[in-house]
Amino acid sequence: MELILRKAEPQDLEALDQVMLVISDNKADPEKAAALLRHISGDPQKYLLVAVDPETGTLCGSLLGVVFEDICDTCRPILLVENVAVLEAYQGKGVGRRMFQEVERWAKEEWDCHYEILVSGNQRTGAHQFYRALGFDEVKGFKKYL
Repeated sequence: MELILRKAEPQDLEALDQVMLVISDNKADPEKAAALLRHISGDPQKYLLVAVDPETGTLCGSLLGVVFEDICDTCRPILLVENVAVLEAYQGKGVGRRMFQEVERWAKEEWDCHYEILVSGNQRTGAHQFYRALGFDEVKGFKKYL
């Protein structure tokens, strides 16, 4: 499947909100989402990636990659991936795989990241099978809401 992979733009917000409903129960506040997109777009260490089907113009997937520093060993940065979502009609068609390839390319070429951490909700067991197929090891972490 052909895809356009690019950074999210302000005109993507409504479609991006629909994609995020794959992993969230509620739509985002439009004003907060617009402000957050401006913030993310201005931060070179963040990549809000969208996948667009060029045949239909449908924004069909998204993920957020964030590079952060690591003060251990070689002090090379780490890539954190969060908010991975693909519209149900596009799941199983290579969209997620292509998004990971793109964000990993960005992290290696632009930042020299040496490893990647993925955050995914415990209830997303189908997605976890996909992540394992991509080479991720499942490690349970700790979470505390502030």
